[in-house]
Amino acid sequence: MIFLTVSTRGGSLTLPSGDQIDYTVSERDIQHPRLEIAPDGTVRIIVPPGQSGPPLINEETGWIRSELEDQRQRRRDIQHRYGNVEEAFTLWGKSYTLDIQSGSKRIDVDSERVSVRAPGAQAAMGLLHESLRQALREAVKTIASPFCDRLQVSYETLAIRSQRTKWASCSGGDTLNFNIRCAFLPFAHLRYLVAHEVAHLLEATHNERFWKLVRTMVPDAKSRRDDLQGFWYALHHNPHWQKILDV
Repeated sequence: MIFLTVSTRGGSLTLPSGDQIDYTVSERDIQHPRLEIAPDGTVRIIVPPGQSGPPLINEETGWIRSELEDQRQRRRDIQHRYGNVEEAFTLWGKSYTLDIQSGSKRIDVDSERVSVRAPGAQAAMGLLHESLRQALREAVKTIASPFCDRLQVSYETLAIRSQRTKWASCSGGDTLNFNIRCAFLPFAHLRYLVAHEVAHLLEATHNERFWKLVRTMVPDAKSRRDDLQGFWYALHHNPHWQKILDV
């Protein structure tokens, strides 16, 4: 049996497994209600003005249960193979202790610890956010250079953004966009993403030619690609990264 606790802003859903899932209800100017499950496992119900959310929850409990279990399984698989990436501060796929101290702005990294000094906690997150953007930009440029030479292509702009649904994209035919969240990934997976977007400079669609280009740059592209959804879910359960992304 499924139990609902309803409030004006949302409620909670208790699955047969005993798991309790919070959900929110928001009204938008749409014709048909829909369900979304966020990467952090929260359930969002979007309804037309004047409609309620619980009836849709009751209709889709099987789908919700299946999607949440898929998220959990992917997260378990990533943590089994890559370590404690959800709880520790994770940078380039490696887990560190994050140490925030008051003082003049500075970041130090050793084999086990990332130490951030700033006048306050919010300033420390801002400093870390900007440092990650710069580090990711340099990493992408370094990885992209030989790939561009191989395919005889070039890009005009490299943008580091905070995209909510994509690791990376290629837009306008000559702009490479990379999500700051890519700094969470191991270099091997970042290398795949860079190859993917560089290939789009030559081939816009995901046809056989495109995938052949990607494989010439990253032979193990499929295994790296298969990991990305699990890393996406893990990142959105990492409290340190959520603070960075809130800056």
